[in-house]
Amino acid sequence: MGGNVFQGTSSFDHSMINDMMKQVNSVLSKTGAEALPIGSGATPTPGKVSGDLDMIVDANYLAKHFNVKKPIEIKKALQAMYNDAGFDTAISGQSVHVKTTVGGQAQQVDIMIVPNAANAAKLHTHSIPQGSPYKGVHKHIALSWAAKQKGYSWSPYKGVLDRETKELVADKPDQIAKVLFGPNAQGSDIGSVEAIAKAQPDGGKAMMSALEQDPNFVDKKVESIELARIKELSGLTLNSVKIIC
Repeated sequence: MGGNVFQGTSSFDHSMINDMMKQVNSVLSKTGAEALPIGSGATPTPGKVSGDLDMIVDANYLAKHFNVKKPIEIKKALQAMYNDAGFDTAISGQSVHVKTTVGGQAQQVDIMIVPNAANAAKLHTHSIPQGSPYKGVHKHIALSWAAKQKGYSWSPYKGVLDRETKELVADKPDQIAKVLFGPNAQGSDIGSVEAIAKAQPDGGKAMMSALEQDPNFVDKKVESIELARIKELSGLTLNSVKIIC
């Protein structure tokens, strides 16, 4: 969400992430679940700044604790628990947003509620090279392209799916890499756009040629070079990422 749900929140240095997570999980621990960081928050770099912290929590734990089944019921129950603990909150999409306060400043934490969160977190832990113009969202677009070439579809929170039946084919990084790139591939081969390209027989030429023609990929690349402020001033609306789930 880019840290824009609440008024008064600030971008934060990654050195603050551990304290932000402690505030989130101090409340969540009552359910027996734990929120896990994803994206850049999973591999924090002191000195790096982010607008919000993305975390995920397992839907099954919450459903059992709150004795509810529907996703909206889970979200509302989780939101109420944080409200009761004195936090400002909001709901949108799959997420419950929580405002933490660390170092005298307020921050936004987005808690996504997904099945099998521990495994999903691995799919959102990236190894992006320093100076790369690409972010985690680009990695998932690249994986969607790679899966399609093999006759599969890609879910950012599940893994490789059978394109027709939607049944799970592979959900662990090493398994996914082998399905997409061959028996010698490893989980590290899906850690970034650069790694995905390198794992392919042509060095990723076909993939990059296709993706650079994809407005979803290009638009998100613009955002990754931190031109979000230009977008805001110009009123530009970027296309949403279209990943087949």
